[in-house]
Amino acid sequence: MDYYIDALGEMCPVPIIKAELKMLKLNAHDRVILTTDHNCSTSSVTNHFYSKYRYPCEVKRLDDGIWEIIIEKTA
Repeated sequence: MDYYIDALGEMCPVPIIKAELKMLKLNAHDRVILTTDHNCSTSSVTNHFYSKYRYPCEVKRLDDGIWEIIIEKTA
């Protein structure tokens, strides 16, 4: 199942905290899809979830200055 988080206008660590709180409640193979307008969040969020949990992350550019970060809970 996919869960969406709007982190537009929010700088790190807020997107990481929001995503982490949601991920703790999810089942394996559920995904958090976080929307951000801060380029630095694309690397900090993906680095956090991969280094801490080894969760696969994907970044998609939706528009100029808008990204979607997809994090899948693997276990």
